[in-house]
Amino acid sequence: MRKKLLLLLLSLALAAGSLVGCGPKVDTTTLIVGSPELSGNFIPGFGNNAYDVWVRNLILGYSTYVTTPAGEIVLDDTTVVKELVTEVDDKGNKIYQFTLYDDLKWNDGSPITAADYVFYILWYASPQWKNAGASSTVGEGLVGYSAYYNGETDRFKGVNLIDDYTFSVTIDAKELPYFFEITYASFMPLPMAVWAPGATIDINEDGAKIEGVNLEEATQEIATGERFKPTVTCGPYKFVSYENNAATMQKNEHYKGNYEGKKPQLETVIVRAINQATDVDQVINGEVDMVTGVIEGAKIEKAKADKNTVAHYYSRNGYGGFFIHCDFGPTAVKEVRHALAYLMDRDEIIKNVLGGYGSVVNAEYGLAQWMYEDNKDAIDALPHFTRDIAKANELLDQTEWRFEADGVTPFDPEKADAEGTYIRHNAAGEKLVINHFGTEDNDVTDNVELQLRANCPLAGIEFTLTRGDFDALLNYYYFSFELDPSERQYHTFNLASNFSVAYDPYYSYHSDWLGTWMNSNQVNDPEVDRITEAMRKLEPEQREEYSKLWLEWQQLFADILPVIPLYSNQYYDIHSKFVHGVNTTPLADWSDIICDIYKAK
Repeated sequence: MRKKLLLLLLSLALAAGSLVGCGPKVDTTTLIVGSPELSGNFIPGFGNNAYDVWVRNLILGYSTYVTTPAGEIVLDDTTVVKELVTEVDDKGNKIYQFTLYDDLKWNDGSPITAADYVFYILWYASPQWKNAGASSTVGEGLVGYSAYYNGETDRFKGVNLIDDYTFSVTIDAKELPYFFEITYASFMPLPMAVWAPGATIDINEDGAKIEGVNLEEATQEIATGERFKPTVTCGPYKFVSYENNAATMQKNEHYKGNYEGKKPQLETVIVRAINQATDVDQVINGEVDMVTGVIEGAKIEKAKADKNTVAHYYSRNGYGGFFIHCDFGPTAVKEVRHALAYLMDRDEIIKNVLGGYGSVVNAEYGLAQWMYEDNKDAIDALPHFTRDIAKANELLDQTEWRFEADGVTPFDPEKADAEGTYIRHNAAGEKLVINHFGTEDNDVTDNVELQLRANCPLAGIEFTLTRGDFDALLNYYYFSFELDPSERQYHTFNLASNFSVAYDPYYSYHSDWLGTWMNSNQVNDPEVDRITEAMRKLEPEQREEYSKLWLEWQQLFADILPVIPLYSNQYYDIHSKFVHGVNTTPLADWSDIICDIYKAK
């Protein structure tokens, strides 16, 4: 009897042990990352949103220079560049000569050569690529860039193919010094045999040229095909499909490794568009493995309270704001932009949205930027816009919208009411209307609407808000300049922007980029041009001088106000406890460190 009892107890113990060891079923080979809507542009040049960039980071690779998670731009001499030689010629031009390792491969197993790097420069800097609808700064700063980019010549003087694994670029002396000089020498390869079948690179004393292909036709074909479904790439993953709002990538077995020699550990990565109102709930419920960049306090607290969920945070290298088209309608007037800033209680918006996980900012900066740390006292002293109806009316009285409907009688703020029955007009009898576009299921959109619907009528502004998906918002924001003015509709957008380690506002606000999606706010201001140029024209070692000019730029930004800044915050990456290695930083998101990430029970 005692023996039977011992056997029974032993069997029960074993059964209990097996039950404890089972746990939930976990697919350790696949990572599913939830995201907002993707636009489906998976090659650079078409105004990709941050979620398309995740896909790009996974499928593209082997750049000569890379950014580390700590924010340092370094030469990839582990995987890509076998030898780098630099010299200054007798004209003051600076030559970077790269010798590549000879074991780099595309995901189809074919070799990557120096011709593929030269092809990348020639393709992206070509006027044909621009004609195909793309924007690019690749090759900028090199000798002969303008002549090649503008179609004055079909050869790029500053680019040279030396042999199968050696190429060089020559930075124009007129472009030096440049604070971020090495970005002029940062290039990745493109599969010439796929993007331009039959093409070769021809070299003579006048520079490099793509031969053997009609470049106008080839670029159009890529812009309408490969752009949405890349085939031959060289990153840690290869593109499989983009269907049902999900982009699927599989491990690239030919990937040599990143700048540290690391290779991917997951077999499959899926970026799936999900409802942003329930994104954290979907992690908790196991529908997705991870969502990133969570800013809402209530969501963060919910994730922290769940025992099967990890909340990893870091300061944001960016900011969120009320982005404005400065070339269209009333918002082309600075006083109108300032009046809108005085019609919002930004602190209330931040409290409602971030719940204590961020703070108001007063210009274009993020709390993680070293320049902010250097200038914190001066930045904190910038004008802090608060709700002030009287100030908004005072500013609007300085504009053409200072009349009643007859276009003659001065507008009287005392007559304004919350119902919006009394609206400002100009002398032509046109109403002062601001049309805003925001995304659906977005707490920032909700709070902006709450504030401006209540406060705009008190300043005589008719405010409308339209909701749509993120792709539609980006299309209106980036490309409305292409429309006839009579067809344009939206003046303002709630968005957020993250900065690269090479913070160079020239590319976003200088008039050189007016009429392109890059200068998306369509700013045209000589003082902006002056300061953004001055920030660039420094030696890389002139950190202190750059920091001072950065402060001057922030002060100017707060004055011209192309964006009403709202917040910079802590980002929370929320993931299942079975996901490991998510050591994201302000300068490296999960797609940048994908080779560190794995799943295990």
